[in-house]
Amino acid sequence: MAASRWIVFLIVVIPTPGWAMSRSVAVSAGSFFAAAARCEEQSLITSGQTDDLLRALAPYLSKSDKANMEVGRTQGGKDSQVFVESEKKWVSFTPDVASCYRVQGVLDDYRMQLGE
Repeated sequence: MAASRWIVFLIVVIPTPGWAMSRSVAVSAGSFFAAAARCEEQSLITSGQTDDLLRALAPYLSKSDKANMEVGRTQGGKDSQVFVESEKKWVSFTPDVASCYRVQGVLDDYRMQLGE
């Protein structure tokens, strides 16, 4: 399934403040958060956690990270796609039980890295 390809990049160590992600990684992360929001909208994962996690991540993100993530989040939300950084392309994302289960796993990994 195409969605499994984009999960791999997301399990990265959260950078310390001042270390910017590459543009493509940040766009990809933003598109992932758009996918997570779609899962929340469909009540396939707990509502509200995506925005909570983005707020918790904010101190670790550079200005360019935030801007590029917003590009990915906007584009991904508009087109129901995620950007696969390793392949440098957009792939369709359909929120269903299986894909949202994987999304939840990545959100949990981020939370664990943040110590929440």
